[in-house]
Amino acid sequence: MDLFIFNNIEKNETVRAVLDKDNTVLLRGIVRFAETEGVTDDSLREFIATLLANDENVLSDIAKSGKNIGKDLYRLASLDIEMIYKRLFNTKIKYKPSGNDTGFYEGYTGSIRGITEASTAGELLDRLIAHYRKFGCGIMAKYIAFRFDDEIVGVPNSDKTTFDDIVGMDHQKKVLIDNTKAFINGKFANNVLLFGDRGTGKSSSVKALLNMYADEGLRVIELPKRAITRIPELTKELERSPHKYILFLDDLTFERHDTEYRSLKIAMEGQLQASASNVLVYATSNRRHLIRETWADREGGEVHVNDTKQEMLSLAERFGISLYFPAPDAKQYIEIVRTLLARCGIEMTEDIRKEAVRWEMNYGGKSGRCAKQFVADFMHKQS
Repeated sequence: MDLFIFNNIEKNETVRAVLDKDNTVLLRGIVRFAETEGVTDDSLREFIATLLANDENVLSDIAKSGKNIGKDLYRLASLDIEMIYKRLFNTKIKYKPSGNDTGFYEGYTGSIRGITEASTAGELLDRLIAHYRKFGCGIMAKYIAFRFDDEIVGVPNSDKTTFDDIVGMDHQKKVLIDNTKAFINGKFANNVLLFGDRGTGKSSSVKALLNMYADEGLRVIELPKRAITRIPELTKELERSPHKYILFLDDLTFERHDTEYRSLKIAMEGQLQASASNVLVYATSNRRHLIRETWADREGGEVHVNDTKQEMLSLAERFGISLYFPAPDAKQYIEIVRTLLARCGIEMTEDIRKEAVRWEMNYGGKSGRCAKQFVADFMHKQS
């Protein structure tokens, strides 16, 4: 087809099959796509729409970075889309997908539906540009939650936790929401350390933030500790995206001999800066100072023991906000149970209170998580 901007799609086997009228190869490709990614009944048209929406080219790069698209670039893209619309987009094939859940972010699938339904070549191009500007391309457009090790992997059907699921911790919630909202709005925001007792809602709060602000462009990438050294290159890659990213380090603790904490210090005060303004670090830990300290560290075997201690403590200071999540006392624990039961339509009784107390004594102590587990077990027994 001799395309100027969208020439990558000509290399696609299914596209070649359309042009060559090879129905066997075409149907193989469409079936594979429709059953794994399809969200409409117009499988071939949606396939072309998805291919275009996820194509890395000069137009998509400029659009997703928020820069202006010049008249000549738009004109060449228009010529491409007119040809694609004529030769590919209007080709019909009868295949209705099974309709299984793709696991993609609903904002992405809604945009793909809109692109698929474009009624003219001009409308198709404009919807593509709008898609690039809002969602970007590829895997970063399809999901809102990710894991990173050697590469970024999307998390389908990510956790749906909201702040309503976290009983109490009102101050902590407000600080997190205010900081994240400022981040989303392009204002100054801080890296955050959430520390405290286990099961108190630290990790759940980060998930709740994602679900609160996903439609406004927030994304979360969970990193294992061993990937901390990759933060600078990851941040550089994310700079070109239209989204705001929280790099999430869950249950973070360092031993004194670990070297990753120095890499995190450098990344947080250097490369992340007021960073591409679209990356922050949120970490959870049971430790306020992140690095395990022993009595030997305090007594000191080094000549300049205070210097060593200050180095160990300085990592936590890189987080502009440190939020403490304490375990509830006995009264607060029962109140959490009472609230969760009420949401299930169950009124607290003295017998249930005693069961809840026995549960926490046998299963990990007083915490929001323990209360939630008790209520889940109680409701299971009622069903």
